Amino acid sequence: MAAVFYFGNDLMFQSKIASACKAAGLGIKVFRNPHNLADDWLDGAKPNLIIVDLGLANLDLAQLYPSLRSLLPDTRWLGYGAHVLADRLEQASSLGLDAVLTRGQFERDMVRILQSIANEIADTQKADPEQTK
Repeated sequence: MAAVFYFGNDLMFQSKIASACKAAGLGIKVFRNPHNLADDWLDGAKPNLIIVDLGLANLDLAQLYPSLRSLLPDTRWLGYGAHVLADRLEQASSLGLDAVLTRGQFERDMVRILQSIANEIADTQKADPEQTK
């Protein structure tokens, strides 16, 4: 099961995120259109982190975030975008995403962020081995 969901369509950046996930031992599932998720929720997927490219053209974060947050209250959200997308960065922050970073900040801290998620998963599994079943 994927520990990280990525909503974005930048193939080059997706590759960087996927490589960082792999290095941290995390699975990743990519969604090019986050508004078409119905079938994917049927498999019981519960990611630990959702990464959202705030520059995604068809993104309606004001609709998406509250609906998915109610389904996945324990999942953390990280939104990132180009520094010129100040309105989208502000919107993500106002909506309550757990972290909102510029693309440069995320790229710089990506490995550390994903390793932190992997460490938290490992700690949770040590504390409650039933979660690995």
